[in-house]
Amino acid sequence: MKRLLPLLFLLIMFIGCSSKKYYTLGNNLKISQNLTYTKPIDVVTVNVPKYLQDLVLVRQVTPYQVELLKEAQWLTPMKKRLTNVLISYLQKSLNNPNVHLYPWNANQKADKRVEVTIKRFIAYKDNVYLDADYKIYNYKTKKSINKLFSTKVKTGVGIDSMMESMERAYIQLLEEIKSKIIK
Repeated sequence: MKRLLPLLFLLIMFIGCSSKKYYTLGNNLKISQNLTYTKPIDVVTVNVPKYLQDLVLVRQVTPYQVELLKEAQWLTPMKKRLTNVLISYLQKSLNNPNVHLYPWNANQKADKRVEVTIKRFIAYKDNVYLDADYKIYNYKTKKSINKLFSTKVKTGVGIDSMMESMERAYIQLLEEIKSKIIK
C-alpha cells in the first residue's frame, strides 16, 4: 500500500496539471436563408498552414514568433472543421442540400467546385488575421475564378475572444465565396 501512494500522488498531479480546454468554430452560426441555389456544389477539403494542422492552438506574439497555447486545443483538426463549416454554411445559406465534399459518388453532376487555401489564420496583438485564396470552377463553362481574400477582425483578451474573432473572420470569407457562387 505504501508503494501505491507515491504512484497515486503522481497520477493525481499529472491529471490536475494537464487540464485543457477544447475549442471549435462554427457551431453557433446564425445563418439566414435569403435565397435558394439548388444546383450541386462540390467542396474540396480546405487546405490549412502547418500550425493549424496540429491540435494545439497557437497565437503570434511577435512578427517572428508563434507560441503554442498549451492549455487550449482544437476539438477536431482544423482542416476537417473548416471544410465542414464551409459545407454547412453553403447548404444553409443557399437552402441547398446538394453541397458535398469532393469527390463524392452521386448521380448528379455538380455545377460548381469550390477550393479554399488558408494562408494565414492567426491572432496577433489585438486582431485576428485571415488570408486565403479560393477558386470557384464552373463545370459548364469550364472556367474558374481565382480570388485572394484578406481580413482583419478585432479581438479582445483571452482565448474565447480569439475564437469569436476567428469565427467572424471565417464567416466573412464564406460570405464572399457564396456571393461569387451565385453570381
